[in-house]
Amino acid sequence: MVTPLSVQEEMKLVEEQEKERCNMLESILSIKIGRHQFFEPMRMLLENKDITGKRMIDESFWGIVNGHLPDSRRIEFNDILSNMKSRYLNRDSVRGLHLLWHTVENMGSELFDGIENCRKLVSQRRNLMILLEDDPVPVAAKALNHESLQKPAMQNSYRAWELHPLFSSIQNELDLMEVQRGSGIHEYSSAAKRFWNAFQKNADILERFVEANLKLVVSMVRKYYPCSVMEEMDLVQEGCQGLMEAVRRFDCRRGYKLSTFAVWWIRQYIIKAILHHSRLVRLPTSLQKEDSSINRSIDDFTLETGHNPTLDELSEYMGRNRDEIEQVYINTAPMLSLDHTDGETDTTIADFLESRLQQPDLEAVHNDTRERIDAALASLSDREKTIITLRFGLLDDEPCTLQELGRIFGISRERVRQVESRALDKLRRHGLLTTLSEN
Repeated sequence: MVTPLSVQEEMKLVEEQEKERCNMLESILSIKIGRHQFFEPMRMLLENKDITGKRMIDESFWGIVNGHLPDSRRIEFNDILSNMKSRYLNRDSVRGLHLLWHTVENMGSELFDGIENCRKLVSQRRNLMILLEDDPVPVAAKALNHESLQKPAMQNSYRAWELHPLFSSIQNELDLMEVQRGSGIHEYSSAAKRFWNAFQKNADILERFVEANLKLVVSMVRKYYPCSVMEEMDLVQEGCQGLMEAVRRFDCRRGYKLSTFAVWWIRQYIIKAILHHSRLVRLPTSLQKEDSSINRSIDDFTLETGHNPTLDELSEYMGRNRDEIEQVYINTAPMLSLDHTDGETDTTIADFLESRLQQPDLEAVHNDTRERIDAALASLSDREKTIITLRFGLLDDEPCTLQELGRIFGISRERVRQVESRALDKLRRHGLLTTLSEN
């Protein structure tokens, strides 16, 4: 059984965690592309440019609103960045920047994700050199040495000539990786090794914090269990997620223990999980908060007046618009099944809903009429057919005026009317208008 940590043990673990975090950040900044990915959002923030999707620091600490840094904190922010651009990081500067470390971890993971492929390519290149018996002459030089190829005794030259395409392909991939990351393969490999070692040690420290405070998570879960929508172990898992988030944000120099700081995060994650699974259709967190606020106001109003408020009374009591409260009621209304009955009759809710599907007999009549119209229009000329189709809205149910048709065809309104009249006479002779009038 893991015992809870004392204040001194927590501070010691936090110091180790800060050390490993600085090691991760140093390994990222040792690569050119890593420096660009880290400092570019900071530079954009100083220049009041859009940094959407590039949150690197705690915006609430710096007072950032809509991606803009307040002028009152601009000098302090710039000084911290200047101190961080040296070769070795100042831990106080890193701490003062209030980085979002999960963002830094994700950045490093993406940056050094290609290290395994890099090592694989280097290993393949080394194996090719072993096949050539570690001859100091470069592979390309031996492969292109035609005089050696003509001598049967020079077996290495033949082997080099065969392996030269593969060797060149491997070397091209390694060169491309160097160009993309702005550093040599050995420098990149060394930085990746430092990052993953620090990353693993940081994960071990995080696990130690979670294990030491697991009792706190269980005690918080028991306040919300039994729960009709989630099992106990599921709630414990959500609580552990909140605890891990608290560990990432914890600062022991503020004078309180991790357990005090983590209570709010654990409770928040548990409540969010319950709300997420409490309804068949999940509601946004903001809407759930508004619903809870309205319910609290209803309880307060009932205690003060002794009766439940009407919608107008509640609107006046909360100082909110009546339509907004009504909209919250509509959005948070309980869901009902279409097969739900009132208990007295077998009538369901579905019986009262108007069907948007066309009845089969009306659909058959519509299809028959459409076929008759198409057959009759086939007897007209192209110009007459187009005018009749647009004039009566047969294409999009939006009839055109004579003036609009005249503008389309470049003729007068009177000429359009004459063409229309002649086309209708043909349709009468065809018998279409008589059939439609009878239907």
